[in-house]
Amino acid sequence: MSLSARTPTGADTAGFVPEVWSQQIVDAAQKELVCWDATDHSWQKDLKVGDTVNIGITNHVTATEVTVGTKASSTDIATGSKKQLVMDQWYEVPIDVDYMTLRQSQIDWGAQARAEAAYAIRLIIDTSVATLFATLGGSSVQGADGSEVTDDLLIDVMELLDENDVPRDGNRFLIGDPSMIADMMKYDKFVSSLYVQQGAVENGTVARGHPIYGCHVRVTNNLVAASGVGAYAVMMHRKAIASGLQIETPWMKEFEELHQRRYQHEALWGNLEVRDTFGVPFYTRKA
Repeated sequence: MSLSARTPTGADTAGFVPEVWSQQIVDAAQKELVCWDATDHSWQKDLKVGDTVNIGITNHVTATEVTVGTKASSTDIATGSKKQLVMDQWYEVPIDVDYMTLRQSQIDWGAQARAEAAYAIRLIIDTSVATLFATLGGSSVQGADGSEVTDDLLIDVMELLDENDVPRDGNRFLIGDPSMIADMMKYDKFVSSLYVQQGAVENGTVARGHPIYGCHVRVTNNLVAASGVGAYAVMMHRKAIASGLQIETPWMKEFEELHQRRYQHEALWGNLEVRDTFGVPFYTRKA
């Protein structure tokens, strides 16, 4: 349907009806980033200097029956091999804007550049954690690639964690993609005991401490795709993966000789699987 003619008819072409640019923009959709936050950051305080955090490993010993008059043999609680959390991932996001564009544009280029650079850094950090999911549990991925995530599958995965003495201390996470959540919507116990009370999904968090699975339930589009059609989801304890962030710095610098301003964000971090049995990966229905 076309608009009717103007009166006077030349009002538009003569330059009296302006076109304006909104100061609001339609920004690119962003993934929910929930993986990094589900790891153990307690090692970060040791990163004041150096590029490696050495993590000592202890092991269990066995009690023996007392024999009067006999000195028992000493047991050794430190026969394991140390773990090394290395700061080996360093990424940057530079965004240059020339002075003419800065002066003539109606939007705040600095705010937009800083927001997009920060998101790009958070995305690559989160992806580095998701990449480790498939290696947990001896790289034995439960379920079938491309198949529905059933209640029975999640119960089996939960059972594996329980059998490995993984604590139920509020630090277990169930991290999946939208197809997993869609499959779980068919479980009466999930919908009735959770969604009615929890309400809408916010910032990727579907549930905080689900009473059935004993996990914080999170959803993201940032899982690593499997070889088929699904992705690698995980049920894990926070202490399965150690992580440390040594640099996370946004900065701005003027390049007068180039007539440009640079907005940049960079980060230096490391991740490490430290407790293989504290996580169980499983396939989702689609990536």
